[in-house]
Amino acid sequence: MTDVTRIEAVTPTAEISGAPAPLDHPTRLRRTVRPSTVALWVGTLVVLAIVAAALVFQAHGGRWFVVQTPSMGTAAPVGTLVLTVPTPISDIRVGDVVTFRPPTERGVVYTHRVVTAGAPGLGTRGDINGATDPWTLAQGDLIGRVSLALPVAGWVARAFPILLVGTAFVLFATRLIAAPARRVSFRILGFSMLASLTVYVLRPLVGLVVLTTSVSGAGATAQVVSTGILPIRVSAKGGSSVDLVAGQVGSVTVPSLADLGHYSLSSALNLTVPEWFVFAAVCSIPLLWCFVVGLPATPGPVADEDPTA
Repeated sequence: MTDVTRIEAVTPTAEISGAPAPLDHPTRLRRTVRPSTVALWVGTLVVLAIVAAALVFQAHGGRWFVVQTPSMGTAAPVGTLVLTVPTPISDIRVGDVVTFRPPTERGVVYTHRVVTAGAPGLGTRGDINGATDPWTLAQGDLIGRVSLALPVAGWVARAFPILLVGTAFVLFATRLIAAPARRVSFRILGFSMLASLTVYVLRPLVGLVVLTTSVSGAGATAQVVSTGILPIRVSAKGGSSVDLVAGQVGSVTVPSLADLGHYSLSSALNLTVPEWFVFAAVCSIPLLWCFVVGLPATPGPVADEDPTA
């Protein structure tokens, strides 16, 4: 009898020991977009849109200025961005707010309210000033009538160069860090320090200016104005206190002289409970980012393959 050995053919799709089985369908790698990348692109688009709008506005004769003194009170507090459009002096009416270069100080720009109009020109005065400006404006002095006043936006405009340079520095400096989680951690730290530095340099949150003082036998009265963004309470040592918002004027009475013959005034934040929560949330943005968005995952060690498998 002849022995016959049965040989079974191996199909091409059969699994061979040590080789992976072919996939029925090609695997698609799904690319995830990081929230930090989305935030960066959104911020870039917003900045480009604002710059484009500013250029179009300027091309049509518009100008913009940042208010740096409190003379306009609550109508245009310190840090307000005022937008002006060119206007013939004959169209200016009493009550309009105009921006101009006074004939006696050509290198200085003012934004005040018109109190007299007609021949021989315009008379102006700041809303909280006690006297009318000592000049009469002609057409050549007028830059334009204020069409829009944006509180706080002026602070943002002043902070923009600092934030732009600082952001570029943080992004480029942290590109040298290879680990994604550590790189993002240092960027969060860098942006937090940048925001703190900007606030320290510009001091936009709280400000106080003493306008006038009057002395009597009982003490002194100081007229003060708030020049910061946040509401404050101004107190005099041993005297009264007054609550102020941006651009608001108030009076504080000091019954007696403090040490060394000086009057002592102090200011502190005066926020409501909801405002304190909002303020705390803004200050906690870096921490909230870490909790809500999180850091990039650090890849774990790859297990060695068993060569005998």
